[in-house]
Amino acid sequence: MPASSATTTLARQLSEADNTGIRLASASLAEPGIPAEAFAVQKETLALNGWLTAGYKVAIRPDGSSVSAPMAHITHASESGTAGFQRPAVDALEVEICFVLGKDLPAPGSTPYTRETLLDHVAAISSGVEFLGHRLDDGSKSPALLFLADRLGNAGYILGEELPATMIEPGQAYPLTVTINGDTVFAGPGKHPNDDPVAAFLLFANTLTEPVAQGRIITTGSLCGAIPMPARAAIAISGFTTLTVTAASTREV
Repeated sequence: MPASSATTTLARQLSEADNTGIRLASASLAEPGIPAEAFAVQKETLALNGWLTAGYKVAIRPDGSSVSAPMAHITHASESGTAGFQRPAVDALEVEICFVLGKDLPAPGSTPYTRETLLDHVAAISSGVEFLGHRLDDGSKSPALLFLADRLGNAGYILGEELPATMIEPGQAYPLTVTINGDTVFAGPGKHPNDDPVAAFLLFANTLTEPVAQGRIITTGSLCGAIPMPARAAIAISGFTTLTVTAASTREV
């Protein structure tokens, strides 16, 4: 189905903000009326830029429904656990646990996924760092469907080291320390917002209407909340995983 003029207009506005690092006044934008329209804006934004969907960030709404956004800019850390990341807007980071699909994940059809059958599609469990870039003036406090249309503020992702399967057992606390430019900004324990890293993934999988391809990354929530970042950041993450990351917001450097 062709994108509507409202979808294309909002997608172009958000795309320009993403590529230049500007922030848009939420009050000046046309908020989608329903989640399906917001998802259409997400898809159109990627299409306008020729960006491939490399993964999804997924979450559970307070009403128990699934919410998701495609991620386009994914970097793999080196074997030594180092990586660099930059985009026009990089405002905050989240330390996460993610899943790498080892085979295509079809829509569930008449048989819902269980935890076991879902994890059968996973090739690896990894640590990860999500970067947030605010294209909207109020960030995550913007109108809900507008924030959803803006891909839940995602700027990109760094895929870290592979983790043992025990890391996704529910109810865990994760040893975690994050420093930025030498200052400790988070000292654990880290906790998953759903108490279970698989919960949002399972809900997402059971609401799919089209398959997600092998190799895509699914990430389900921050262990430390969103940590604000300066324009240039030397980030050291230790505890349940070890990562050293340099990140920059090019709109300010």
